[in-house]
Amino acid sequence: MKNFIKQTKISFILMAIMYIVFGILFLTRPNFTNKIIVTILGLMLSIYGISQILKHVNSDDVEKVQSFHLSIGIITLLIGIYFFIKPDIIISILGAILGLFLFLHGALNLQHAFNLKNMYYEKWWVLTIFGIISIILGFYGVMNPTSISPVFSIVIGLGMIISGLSDIFIIYKISSHFK
Repeated sequence: MKNFIKQTKISFILMAIMYIVFGILFLTRPNFTNKIIVTILGLMLSIYGISQILKHVNSDDVEKVQSFHLSIGIITLLIGIYFFIKPDIIISILGAILGLFLFLHGALNLQHAFNLKNMYYEKWWVLTIFGIISIILGFYGVMNPTSISPVFSIVIGLGMIISGLSDIFIIYKISSHFK
């Protein structure tokens, strides 16, 4: 159990660092970062699609009838290819995707803030502020998905940095509470 907790803590810290790094990239090189994200997503979708198609090809007849590997694989592969062919369209909705992600992350931060409050941590309200800021920035992204201009990328970058820092803060406080 102790090993699981340690691995979970390390995973959360690495995710927080990734948030901070992408936040900095959004601040310093917004257009480049948008293209990198779309390229990575296209590659991931394409690889997943190919793996599902291969899974279908290598399945026995009964599994082929019972599964949707081929159709899921073809659809996912085509979506991945579309990311490569039309990256500007994907970038135009990237704001909504990132905004939704930031919104949900802010809601999780609020939950963590109230958990810290229940553990009698005096400054739980700091995390509440981080959560509210993330929710506001994420909501802005969802409501303005086509505003993926460099200014919006900066807003998303700030939100990601705040989220990453608040995650590290949460991990530190929860870890120190259980020591």
